[in-house]
Amino acid sequence: MNVGEKTEALTFDADRRSPKYRLKDLWIEFRDSTGLHGVDKIKPPSVNPFSIRGSIWMIALCSTTAFLVYNLVDQIGDYYSYPTITKFTPRMVPFIDFPAVTICNRCTLNKTRLDVYPEMETYFFNRSLGLVNESLVPVSDVFQKQLSLEWWRNMSMDGAEMLMSCVFGGVQFDCMSKFRPIFTSEGLCHTFNFNDSEIARVKKAGDSKNLMVLLNINQNHYTFTANMAAGIRVFLHNPSVHPDAGSTIVMAASGFSTYVSMQKYEYIYQPLPYMAFGHSDCVDTTSPEFVNPLKYYSPYTFNHCVMECVQTKAFDQCGCVGPSDPRGGPLCSLTKEGSCYKIILDAESSKANFLEECGCVGECRFDSYTAQVSSSSFPAKVWVNHLLKTRGAQDKEAMTENFVVLRVFYDQMMVTTITQQPQYTAASLFSNIGGQMGLCLGASMLTVAEIAEFLVFITLFLLDKCRGRKARNRISNW
Repeated sequence: MNVGEKTEALTFDADRRSPKYRLKDLWIEFRDSTGLHGVDKIKPPSVNPFSIRGSIWMIALCSTTAFLVYNLVDQIGDYYSYPTITKFTPRMVPFIDFPAVTICNRCTLNKTRLDVYPEMETYFFNRSLGLVNESLVPVSDVFQKQLSLEWWRNMSMDGAEMLMSCVFGGVQFDCMSKFRPIFTSEGLCHTFNFNDSEIARVKKAGDSKNLMVLLNINQNHYTFTANMAAGIRVFLHNPSVHPDAGSTIVMAASGFSTYVSMQKYEYIYQPLPYMAFGHSDCVDTTSPEFVNPLKYYSPYTFNHCVMECVQTKAFDQCGCVGPSDPRGGPLCSLTKEGSCYKIILDAESSKANFLEECGCVGECRFDSYTAQVSSSSFPAKVWVNHLLKTRGAQDKEAMTENFVVLRVFYDQMMVTTITQQPQYTAASLFSNIGGQMGLCLGASMLTVAEIAEFLVFITLFLLDKCRGRKARNRISNW
């Protein structure tokens, strides 16, 4: 017998004489080496099948494992429901962007200009009371023909007459050089700081440091309107957004100095898969991949989307547009505007499924302004004579009926950011899982690796058995 044959024979004899490696041995070696708490107290059944201590530890281990699994399922389910928290962060700033301020006379049409058309005053009187339909509209050409923006401008109040004096940041300026005429749902209005290349900023707060405007609403030129009011309507909105698009609105009456104290809020929401507004999502308009889906309004906002949707429906049904519609189609006649266009706008906006039909989604980032309004009588007696001389009013009664002082200002140099943040991050999820594992089993990520390795060894042990091979002690050998 040569040396190789002798060595093989000796190895065979050693293997035949070595003790049989069993699944119990695999468990004992894992139990003695693992860092999992309580496992070393559990003995194999063949050693002591009725060990009270071992049974108690087995029950304790199974109970804590079940509790751990229950908590982990709950934690992971909560994580994938994408919960959020809201964080309020007020901060003092050295300067604040000023909002656009749109001023509309409560009657934007000028009676003295409308008087060139017979029956015009009667028409607007009936229309303000809701008594106008196509059968009752006069047959004159002005009521039936397609109008133009130039016609509406010519029939509106003159901005140069309404805006008498303007001051911003303590510096007086020519009102018409900074106020831009713009058509809104109220008619022809005038906007300060709208779509300018340089957005106005303020560095100081207070009613004397921001915007002050003296106006003459000219009630003698009023015609009949549905609101039956005198004074001005003021929109506070983002400088890049149309005044009708979700602005903060305040009213100011003639004979008063009205103070509008503002605060600015910045809203930042999380895009999908998070829910931004209750059960709806938001669109990240700052993303490089975002493309504005709107045809006529820019930038994209929820309110711009709603306005375009409603105006499109009105155009489809009436075949014409209103003065404030940017699509540039044929403008409605007075008949179509009063009996079709405005009726469709109101009807569509009030439908229960309106937002679903339009498919408008809120933007994830936007600004808003809150306003507190107060007022005092204007003018004070001591100023009456001076204003009569310099402002061309006939008497104090005329000033009380027509003059409005508007002061729009920040009450303090502070911006509040409202941020929606994920309640769970990947790091916090793993921290919670690690805490649960440590609390229940005294385990860590390395313990999970030990358990995974043990399961691999069991699989290999069973494969050896199935193939008729001798099971090997891989825990010690590897």
